[in-house]
Order: sequence, then C-alpha cells, then structure tokens
Amino acid sequence: MKIIKTGKPLSERESESLNIYLNEIGKETILSDDEEKQLSQQIMAGGAAAERAIGKLTSANLRFVVSIAKQYVDRGVAILDLISEGNIGLMKAARSFDGSRGLRFVGYAEPFVRKAVEAAVNEQSGIFRLPKHEHSAEEKANSRAFSVDAPLQNGKNVNLLSILSDPTAARPDQEALETSVKEELLEAMNILDNRERNVVEAFYGIGQPHLTFAEIGEKMGLKRERVRQIRNKAVRKLNRNTTSDMLKAYLE
Repeated sequence: MKIIKTGKPLSERESESLNIYLNEIGKETILSDDEEKQLSQQIMAGGAAAERAIGKLTSANLRFVVSIAKQYVDRGVAILDLISEGNIGLMKAARSFDGSRGLRFVGYAEPFVRKAVEAAVNEQSGIFRLPKHEHSAEEKANSRAFSVDAPLQNGKNVNLLSILSDPTAARPDQEALETSVKEELLEAMNILDNRERNVVEAFYGIGQPHLTFAEIGEKMGLKRERVRQIRNKAVRKLNRNTTSDMLKAYLE
C-alpha cells in the first residue's frame, strides 16, 4: 500500500478538509496547449476577462501544486500550508504567463510554485533540520501517514493516487525550463560576484537541486539570515540589469 506523509499531524477536521479539496480538484479538466495560449492572451489583455482566465488557468493546475507540495512534507510544515502557499505561487505564475513562448504552463509555473513552497518551509520550519534518515522518535510520531489508495470519501471511487498520478497531465519539462526562465537567469548572473552567484544557483536550482536558505547556509558555513540577505542583494542587482518581465516576475 502506497502512503505519503502529511508533515504535521492533521486534526480530524483538517483531514476531512484535505480529502474534500483533493476530491474537488480531481474533477478539473486538463487544458490543451491551445487553451492555455488563449487564456494567456486574455490575461495579457487585462480587465475582468483576465481575472477569469487566471482563475481557469490556476484551477486546471491545482493538482500540480499538490504534486510539488508533497515533496516537502518532511520539512516541518503541514501539507495544507504547503498547498496553500504553492497555490499562491501558481496564481503569481498565471499573471505573467506568456503562452506564445512555446512553454506549457506547468513548466513555466514550476519554479514559482516551488519557490513559494520553499519560502513557507524557510519561514515556518526550524533553522536546523535533522538529516533525512535521522529523525527522532517524537518527530516520527508527529508525522502522520495515510494511504493514497484509500477512498477520499465514503462510497466514492476516487483516491489521492488517482489525483496525483494523471498520465494525461502535462509534466514539467526541465529542458524547456532551462531554455526559458533559467536561461535568462544564467545570462543575467554575470553581474554577480561568486558568493551571490553560488547562493542564487542553489536557491533557484540552477544546475543542481533546489536548496532552502538553511541548507545553503549549512553548505556555505553561513547563517540562514545571511544567506537570505545575499539572495536579496543579488535579486536587486538582477532586477536593475534586466528588461525581462518574465525574469523579474520569477525573482520577486
């Protein structure tokens, strides 16, 4: 039986809310490439139609946020909080998405969602974290697991696995990401000094896995707050020296 952990233990009400939410987003239809481009045009045009288009684009990709959030459930933040923050990142990505660039929305939105989730981890979890396989007995007891094969609602043939694993859903394309937002970021980083560049590469996952401020600090022998300051200074430099609205939106 497959299981996922939910981070902090859920109350009965929280568990019920999560199940209802997962059941609801599982009903959303995956958008085609043409549909995403049409919504992108409406968003760029602005007005009331843009807000409706943003809502439709984000609603169709909420399952993607859950798939990202569940990768961070062992870092001290409840799954509900991770999903909520990831949804904010998804909406931010929708507001600046340009479908004419040839990139599917989940590919464009992935760094926005991941950054929002990691920010929640940085803010809510402790500065120091035990190694992955060395959690205390208390931590293990506080990490509640539930079956993804179990029905989300009694009498309903819908489970978490059926929502998270959708073979028809568009998948993040790492190669496309490298040739769009991250390619622009790589070019812009020439103005940074070595330490700023190392922090930016680690925080945004350039050529390596994404790391939190705490993880970067441990790697570089710096305090987490110092890493945050270096990242913020580097972002200010990059914003002053780029005309790319997409890159500026990503760096916010």
